[in-house]
Amino acid sequence: MKRAHRSPSHSAYRLLGVLVLAALAAVLSVSCGSGSSGGGGSNGGGGPAVIERGPQLAQLTDTSIVIAWRTSATATGAVDYGTTMAFGATAPSAGPGQEHVVRLEGLLPDSTYFYHVLVDGTAEAEIPTFRTAPADPNAPFRFAAFADCGAGNARQLEVAARVLESNPLFAVLPGDIVYESGATGELDPKYFRPYVDVIDRIPFYPALGNHDVRTRNGQPLLDALYLPVNDQDGTERYFSFDCANTHLVALDSNSPTELGSPQWTWLDGDLGASAAQWKVVYFHHPPYSSSHHGSDLQIRGSLGPLFDKHHVDLVLCGHDHDYERTFPLLAEQVVDANQEPSYTDPRGTVYVVTGGGGRSLYPAGTSFFTAKSQSIHHFTQVDVSGPTIHLRAIAFDGTLIDEAQITKSGGP
Repeated sequence: MKRAHRSPSHSAYRLLGVLVLAALAAVLSVSCGSGSSGGGGSNGGGGPAVIERGPQLAQLTDTSIVIAWRTSATATGAVDYGTTMAFGATAPSAGPGQEHVVRLEGLLPDSTYFYHVLVDGTAEAEIPTFRTAPADPNAPFRFAAFADCGAGNARQLEVAARVLESNPLFAVLPGDIVYESGATGELDPKYFRPYVDVIDRIPFYPALGNHDVRTRNGQPLLDALYLPVNDQDGTERYFSFDCANTHLVALDSNSPTELGSPQWTWLDGDLGASAAQWKVVYFHHPPYSSSHHGSDLQIRGSLGPLFDKHHVDLVLCGHDHDYERTFPLLAEQVVDANQEPSYTDPRGTVYVVTGGGGRSLYPAGTSFFTAKSQSIHHFTQVDVSGPTIHLRAIAFDGTLIDEAQITKSGGP
């Protein structure tokens, strides 16, 4: 089975070489590709259906995962999968169509699975892998974070190669996934093609940025993804999920967050209901930033007290195209700065701007709350191991640019 716009390699270096050229060609001379989920496509003259988007992984748990892809024409779909390359199990999609969604269930926790996609009974040659989440709440795991990435340029691909090399269980993306406006025609050249050799191995959990919502309030991007749906409105605009001992929350900072708003009320209840040892929240507009846009004081005023109330440990944002980590902050004041960079039982929340995913950079700045800042393309690697979180900011070329640790000696 051939797939459109796809390099066959499993290597991060092949990704970096071949996909840089492919993506730049797409930006300069190739049409923007086909539409969002549910839209029609073309197979260029009635030939056999090929994969034109995906596969992408989503909604990872310790026993399940979603695999989704789109074909150029109506076809039947299925996934062969197993803990060895012999597979041993097959799961079909729900009937003929162009949008194929398969949920694999009954998987073993903390295990590597091989899989390939079938289109009209023909198997794709490439066999990616994914890992299920651990069931043990004390088991270590890694996730990645980066934002302001959907530029379709060489830097986006270099950061993507570093993320793939890091081998996280999943990645969270705090906004501006698809420049310039989150339009249907921008999805393939700015997201699906640049990340084609990453999203079939690592589930991405994007949050909406200000550029993503310029077209129909972000609906084209949401339609193309398969995010958790657990907010009170039944949308994917904000949601939460758990991994081991960590509760993660994605917010839509383009929508109201003030006291009493639907999103504020949902967040208050969601954080309050979680007994996880670690609480991590991510969204686009940073409450604390010293770069071009600066701190969003409205969001700081509305969400900061909630983060204090519910003892949120880590907040990840974008919007400013640089890297900045704060000292722990409580009630808008720095606390425990004397422990920098290795904190034990800090009283406040650490805020990180990780907006170096590929878009052109802004100058880094410093403020009273700044522990480290740098203007560089990068991603943030987060290793969670029982009572310890280890943060590393890794540049596009693999250089370590920042490192910090948070340890809890007691419970959540």
